[in-house]
This record gives sequence, structure tokens and C-alpha cells, in this order.
Amino acid sequence: MTATLPEPTLIETENIHVIDCDAHLTEPADLWSARVPATLRDRMPKQETRDGLTAWYVDGEMWASIGGNTIGHGPKKVLGTNTLQPFEEIHHSAWSTRERLELIDEQGVWAQILYPNGVGFSSNHIFAISDIKQRTQILQTYNDFLVEVQHESGGRLLPQAMLPIWDMDLTVKEMTRLIDQGIAGFTLSDKPELLGLPELPEAYFDPMWDIFNETRTVANFHIGAGGTREESEGLRQSMRDQRAGKSPMTVNTTGAKVAAPSWRSFGPQRWLAVMATQMYMSNVRIVTNLCMSNLFDRYPNLKVVSAESGIGWVPFLLEALEYQLDEMVTTDKEKALQLRRPTEYFRDHIYVMFWFESSAPAKLVEEIGVNNILVETDIPHPTCLYPDAKGHFSRVLGDLDPVSRKRILQDNAAELYKIEVPVGR
Repeated sequence: MTATLPEPTLIETENIHVIDCDAHLTEPADLWSARVPATLRDRMPKQETRDGLTAWYVDGEMWASIGGNTIGHGPKKVLGTNTLQPFEEIHHSAWSTRERLELIDEQGVWAQILYPNGVGFSSNHIFAISDIKQRTQILQTYNDFLVEVQHESGGRLLPQAMLPIWDMDLTVKEMTRLIDQGIAGFTLSDKPELLGLPELPEAYFDPMWDIFNETRTVANFHIGAGGTREESEGLRQSMRDQRAGKSPMTVNTTGAKVAAPSWRSFGPQRWLAVMATQMYMSNVRIVTNLCMSNLFDRYPNLKVVSAESGIGWVPFLLEALEYQLDEMVTTDKEKALQLRRPTEYFRDHIYVMFWFESSAPAKLVEEIGVNNILVETDIPHPTCLYPDAKGHFSRVLGDLDPVSRKRILQDNAAELYKIEVPVGR
């Protein structure tokens, strides 16, 4: 008896090479210990498991978690948790280049843009290390690891590197060093002012923007990237309080208590669901400010990605920006700040992405702009598309014309990150 083969998806029949624009690379246990001289290992992050929970420690103190990891051995996705513990429970595809390639091949994905996992989505965790020499060594060693992954994968895995924004001369050197080695983009904090630095449009950051503009590498703002280490600790404590049946609170950088993301009557799983839903739209702030500024007038080649933020909110935001600009910006001085309309800046410079959404990809592509939409899987995070990314994308984009479908799934990202895709299968 001959087995019946499954029907090929649209992605397979149309020969589309899907580019996943937001997945996460979990930091392997030997990331720093295998890459620095023995004399420096005591000052580098160490992965340790205490009371069954694995985390990263610096100078004996807990520094960072191991991040969101919900794909266990099998591989199989485990629901209802943010991360599997201890580290040994996590499938090797979270950090192994070879096994990640095997996993995305099964998903029908050709290439992945990769962000950090446990150590934060920009350099904020690293910024919290007070010793500048130690901090710099940790960051550059991490970036060296990212270059290794990209080269080992044959250019199919493209990690977005971190920047030492506490020192702009060093930032310029690090950008130049990594671009020369093939790095296609960098992940940035959208709130550097929380780290005691100027805001992004101020003169301090001009050398960084100059390099983005000249090299056309990508500036990526991942949701949650602007949070400080203290804020991350506050959220983790809130989750621990929830599990213990205490009233959850978070603490902001001034030491004041603020309301937790969810009501205290919710359990830890519902807490996580509420927090994640709110977090998706945290990039509204950076997109709004970019579209109401003159940054794109000053840097006309700049391309910006809003990562892991979804797309359903975008049409409302653009409509609100256009309305509020006319209603509120009336003086000659205020009008002179920007040369173009917010929607024009968005169309020419900003990319957004979806994964689990069905309604927005099916109904809102024209309002958002077919050239501004990317896709992601968010592997191995709790909301990741696994194990049927190609089936999901084929279903939700099934009513689009083939040219638009290919642009969203492949061409936009290939052009943006300079990814070579094979001709044919």
C-alpha cells in the first residue's frame, strides 16, 4: 500500500525561499569560556545551574537568564512555559548551528535573522557591568561568536550584533569591524536615555547613524530591547511573586513601585500571556517617534526594522500620525522639523513583521504596504511558529497575488539584509 504524500504548500509550489526575520539564538554554555584566554575566564559570564534553574553569572552574581526556550528534545514544543529548565532540557537547535539549519529546513525556511536570547535584545545587560574593560571584552567576544555562526551556516543564519553604545568611538570601530566580516545589521536600544545616554536623534549618535546610512546595514529595534537590566529583574520578580501567590509588583529605575503587567488574581501562565501581548506593541513608541522626526531626512539610506511586534496595529498608527500631525503641529518652527509626511517615512524606511497573525496578513497588506512587511517564526520563544511555519504562511497569505506573496516571504528580506537565495530548488 502506497502512503499518500501531503499536498505541497503554496510556498513549495511557488518555489519561495522563506526568510525568517526574527528568531533567537540561545547563548551556548561555552560561549565565553571557549573564546577567551584562561587568564580572562574568571571575569567572563558563566552558565551555572542552581536549585535546578540555569542562568548566567558574572563575578558570582546572577546576570541574565537563559532566555525563552520552549523547544525540547524530540524536537517538540512545550506549551505553558517561558523556558525549559535546566539548560539540558533545551533542544540543541536553540544554539547549535548545524541543528538549527536542520530545524529550519524542516520548517521550509531558507534563512533566519537571529537576535540574542537570555542576555537581552540589545547591549543593556552588558551595559550594566561596571568594569568597562570587562564589559567590552564580554560584548566583543559575544559578537565574535555571532560572526562564527554566520560563517558556519554559509550565510543562512544572520545574527544581529550588539553595539557598545556607551562609547561612540568604540561603537564606530565595532560596527566597521563586524561589517567587514559580513554582519548585516545591529540590534539597538530604543531608549538609550534610560542608560544615561542622549536620545537617538541627538548629535552623540550621529557617527553611528552615518555608518548605517553609508553601509546600508540594518538598524533593528526588537521589542523589549530598551528595557534596563533592572526592569528585566523587576519582571522576573513579578513572575516569581505570581507563582508564589504574592501580589506582583514591578520596580522602575527610580525605585518606585508600578503596577505589574497583569492583575494579581491571575496565575503565572495567564501573567505571561498578558505580559507578552502588551509587549508586542511596545515598539509603537520608536516607530511613532521615527515617523515624526527628521532622522530619515538626515540619513536617507537608513532602514529600520521593528522586530517581533506584529502588524495589526500599523494602519491605525499611520492614520493617527497623519491626523495628529495636522491637528497638533501648527507653528512654523514645529512644521520645519520634518520635510515629509509620517506615512512617507514609514513606506520608505521602516519594516514590520508578523508570525501568528491571520487577520492582518489577509486584510491589511495594502494599508501597511507590501514592501514593508516581513515574516518571522520567533523560534524558540513561547509564541514561536512550530512545527508548521510554511503551512501557516501559505494559509494566511493564500489570497494574495503570487508576486506580493513572494515579496513578503522572501524578496523584502533578501534585499534588506543582502541575502543570496538559490535559483530554483
